[in-house]
Amino acid sequence: MTNNENKDRDTKQISGSNQYSLEKVRMPIAVYFLAFSIFIICTAELLPMGLLPHIARDFDMDLSHTGLLITVYALGVAIGGPLITAATGHIDRKKLLIGLLILFVGGALLSAITTDFNLLMVGRLLCSFSHGTLVGVSIVVVQRLAPAGKEGRAISYLTVGLTVATVLGVPVGTFIGSSFGWRMSFYVLAIAATICVVGMAWLVPVVRVGKSVGMVKQTREIFRIKPLTALLTTIFSSGGLFAGYTYIAPYLEEISGFSPKAVSPIMLAFGLGSAIGNIVSGKLADKGLMQTLLGSLIAMIITMTSFSFFGHVPILAILFSFLWGLTGFAIVTPLNMLVLRKAGDAADLAASLNISAFNIGSAIGAALGGVAIHTALGLRAAPLSGAVTGLVGILFAFSLIWMDRQSSLKQPINQKSNNT
Repeated sequence: MTNNENKDRDTKQISGSNQYSLEKVRMPIAVYFLAFSIFIICTAELLPMGLLPHIARDFDMDLSHTGLLITVYALGVAIGGPLITAATGHIDRKKLLIGLLILFVGGALLSAITTDFNLLMVGRLLCSFSHGTLVGVSIVVVQRLAPAGKEGRAISYLTVGLTVATVLGVPVGTFIGSSFGWRMSFYVLAIAATICVVGMAWLVPVVRVGKSVGMVKQTREIFRIKPLTALLTTIFSSGGLFAGYTYIAPYLEEISGFSPKAVSPIMLAFGLGSAIGNIVSGKLADKGLMQTLLGSLIAMIITMTSFSFFGHVPILAILFSFLWGLTGFAIVTPLNMLVLRKAGDAADLAASLNISAFNIGSAIGAALGGVAIHTALGLRAAPLSGAVTGLVGILFAFSLIWMDRQSSLKQPINQKSNNT
């Protein structure tokens, strides 16, 4: 964070404390609107999962080939997002957000109208480039727009957009595609994103970029030990979550004994828990970031371990599914805040890289869970592998605490030598 931003933040805190308490300060409507934009973007990422059979039949392809639509999107987010973010550091944030949404509209329309599978892949790639940068920049923007002391809460509203996209957006999009053809789902996304463009121009205020930071300097800032350790914390923490979550549906069927139809309501309970966990952790992170992160990680590990050993009892499986969503997604906002605090002058790039880190972590976690279920423990091993992976995330978080303490111990010595 730059000196100007620190002054703005200090001014905001002073004026807020003189006039009214933080609890009486309202969240700007732009924060909620940005959360809606994230909901639309994240729905687009996951939507093809429910439409793959329809797309495969339309293009006369097998499912594995059609599944590249999901792979290319994930790669676009992980690779393209940080590159675009670093290259656009000098652009006004509001204009950049609007431009990214227009890029998304173009990608969604191309996906809807094309009759060539390769162009469909291009459309998905355009949407993914928009995704990685838009989410990262939005996180930085809402942190600046939020009232002092409520930055974590504001970021949590954005991450709720991801949760709602998973629980509501994808099923609704799949229903539209199944009822009116898969192309209609992409048309609806394009229309919704166009509404977001208009709303962005109307509701989101101009956010000053401040002093432009070049790509080389941003990269140098990110490749310091603390930002890298924060990103590794994200990778292994999210890897722990998804190592088990990827295989929760077959676990509920084969171990807990639920029918396939009964799994959907349980997944809704997981989604409800994740939404609550996001919001609660955002409030708590404003009061104590590392305490919230470590508490959420430890709670997630305990929940996954308990799910592994006691999930064969149906009522406990339902309870632990809800708690898993609550504790697992409670780590998202603190992880975003942690990376931003360690990023120095490269906040935008760090936020975008953290989105990549979440994607890398989910991919690693799914792979580890896949290996684990082929052991003697079977599906019970998936949440256990997630618990072990999450422990690695805790170790990185503790190493950051240690580094911060070492820095604070050295600071008075440095100050004394400078005075001398």
